[in-house]
Amino acid sequence: MPELPEVQTTVNGLNSTIVNLKVIDVWSDYFLRTASKSTTTIKNKKYFEHFKKEITGEKIKEVERRGKNVLVHLSGNKTILVHMKMTGHFLYDNKDKFIHLDFSLSNGKHLAFSDIRKFAKVFLFETDKRNDLIDISTLGPEPLDDLSFEKFSEQISKKPSGKIKTVLMDQSVVAGIGNIYSDEILWEAGIHPERKAEKISRAEMKKIWQAMKKILEKSISMGGDSMSDYRNIYGKKGEFQNAHKVYRRAGQKCYKKNCSGIIIRKVIGGRSAHFCPVHQK
Repeated sequence: MPELPEVQTTVNGLNSTIVNLKVIDVWSDYFLRTASKSTTTIKNKKYFEHFKKEITGEKIKEVERRGKNVLVHLSGNKTILVHMKMTGHFLYDNKDKFIHLDFSLSNGKHLAFSDIRKFAKVFLFETDKRNDLIDISTLGPEPLDDLSFEKFSEQISKKPSGKIKTVLMDQSVVAGIGNIYSDEILWEAGIHPERKAEKISRAEMKKIWQAMKKILEKSISMGGDSMSDYRNIYGKKGEFQNAHKVYRRAGQKCYKKNCSGIIIRKVIGGRSAHFCPVHQK
């Protein structure tokens, strides 16, 4: 699933290409392939017809990321929320065989949405009511938005008995971190993923905070992680998968200098964790 760096890379790309353009038309086959009884998703035919009517003719004002959500702000107090889920990604003036949503734009180009497994979530809401949405209101602070060490520690302390990997992935604690980056952050900080949050010292917590900022910023600078299905809006892979120190490296030697460890994989809280059993304590 795209995490903070992949979603931010997408948002950066969209802000550089589609802002100030108008939506001329919208097409989707989601409701044909994954018909839903929910009246608040474009996978429902009636909702899609409403969605199409509401956004056609509106101007794209800005694109924003909140957690793992892409927010496309339109004129008329309207915002489209897209959660890309496992396999979704936007493509600007580019298509593949997995397109299930397509926006015709006023410059004659298209903004398409590719989604192999058709899990994505797309709906429209009134922009000034964003804080009423459970998708937004339940999110914790953004890791890169001037999140101080004190605030970070306070957020982690809300889940004292939780294992630190699971706590880092809890979107109500900190928004945007998932499986890849929790592994990479804890490897960098030298913290075992099963350590309980309440057992982590202040000095160790600071290492996690510093590693979080360093790794997320690095991944954004590399265009995100494309080990799985993620692509940027031009259909190109990111490069952070080439910088993995631990994620999906089970059975390989630890990259940390002078460490004799071999990376292992273990299921923690229902998710795969990759870590070094020697230097991560």
